[in-house]
Amino acid sequence: MWILYTLLGVIVFAAQFCIVAGYVAYVMSLTKREKRPELQKPDGKADVRVDANKAGQDYLFSLEPEDVSMRSRDGLELKGYFLPAAKPSNKLVVLVHGYTCTGPREFGGFIRFYHDEMNYNILLPDHRAHGRSGGKRIGFSALEWRDILDWADIYAKRLGPDAEVVLHGTSMGGATVMNCNAHNPPDYVKCVVEDCGYTNGYEMMWLAARRDLKLKIPPVMWAMAMWYRLFTGKSLRKDADPYGNIDKFKVPTLFIHGADDPFVPPEMGERCYKAATVPKDLLLIPGAAHAMAYYIGKEAYEAKLREWYAKWMPERVEA
Repeated sequence: MWILYTLLGVIVFAAQFCIVAGYVAYVMSLTKREKRPELQKPDGKADVRVDANKAGQDYLFSLEPEDVSMRSRDGLELKGYFLPAAKPSNKLVVLVHGYTCTGPREFGGFIRFYHDEMNYNILLPDHRAHGRSGGKRIGFSALEWRDILDWADIYAKRLGPDAEVVLHGTSMGGATVMNCNAHNPPDYVKCVVEDCGYTNGYEMMWLAARRDLKLKIPPVMWAMAMWYRLFTGKSLRKDADPYGNIDKFKVPTLFIHGADDPFVPPEMGERCYKAATVPKDLLLIPGAAHAMAYYIGKEAYEAKLREWYAKWMPERVEA
């Protein structure tokens, strides 16, 4: 009998350990924190991105963008910046940043391209639990996609009935704009650009835990997913799942990935590209690590964007 009690005690202890460890993992990775573990190690080229984004942020704020806010459907105050086009334009790009970043910090390097060359209106929202926005829970794309569509709706209406919108996201932002695409975006959303987005939130978190944190105990991840569901009401497997919903995509999608991405494997981007049934294109940038495609292959990246927008968001020719 004592063997049975001992075994039962070990099982109870192991279950308690996994539940507690899963909670710690959830708090460390999917709640708002000032500091968190560095998962992606520097590859020696990160300064290129840092310098470009710093210069881009300086340029952005020299143009005096509007400090804007929105109330989310669950009552959070979300903050962002809106930069009107240099000349009147019906085009809007919503730049959707990645995990632990902010709009200006993620996309500073893109401002001259979108503002000076493309003459787009630019919206740079901060996700919930990021930057200046409220909230404590990170949805990992399951909560954020609705926020982004609501942001887009506000500024599309501001531009008028002929507004044309592109959603351009990086990393978690890439997964977010793919989720937007899977939830019947309004007709003014003409296309999506996703850069290094992941296939599925659970798959991505489990990959990062095994590879970067050396956490190889599946029950801990199960517990983390349980806490995520309890706190957000969403499933990390089913609601943060661009790949699983790819048959619901509505608008043309451009997939971009760094061919040497050590964090979100390029295989994830290629898998999404192959499965998508909407009009699509794929750009792989050799030598680019995570979220580095634009900075390593800027010429090819911008050329692909020009080609993409000429097809799906062409300039109107006045009669």
